[in-house]
Amino acid sequence: MHSLPTALTLSRFVFGIIVAALLCIESNTAVLIAVILFVLGSLSDAADGAFARRQENPSKFGAFLDPIADKFLVFIVLISLVFNYDSLYIFIATLIIITREIFVMSLREWIATTADGEAVEVSGLGKIKTIIQMSGISLVVGSPLTDLPYFFEFSLSVLGLGALIGVYSAIKYYKASFQHIR
Repeated sequence: MHSLPTALTLSRFVFGIIVAALLCIESNTAVLIAVILFVLGSLSDAADGAFARRQENPSKFGAFLDPIADKFLVFIVLISLVFNYDSLYIFIATLIIITREIFVMSLREWIATTADGEAVEVSGLGKIKTIIQMSGISLVVGSPLTDLPYFFEFSLSVLGLGALIGVYSAIKYYKASFQHIR
């Protein structure tokens, strides 16, 4: 558990809590720090995987904790955005993203308990979904820092695109899972 990849994974829990708290403070400094920490947390997702693959003996605990840390970071920040913005759009995007993640995690768990125990691999589309969603969240979090016209709306569009790609990738994942559950 005392490896760099596991420490990076655990950092996402800390970043998520701090970002959610900072979003409750009406200050440009708090927003700037929140954006920086969210981006660092998002980048730690890629970094911990890269470091873990280089290790001769990757941590099973880290592999277990990684997707939970990813979801925690995204969920807590999205819920904080819903709490702090009077936006039906953010609420709906958050609901779609969280529902999709719970559905796919549950499906993975169910497939793992089937007779063959094979897992459906994470697709490239799932990785693209993660990048777009985290970019959208970063843009929405940072939108109070800019006076650019329609920046907030653009940020919401990126977040919405990430939610839609998430739904599409969940449907593909569901269809791919049928070969493991028949």
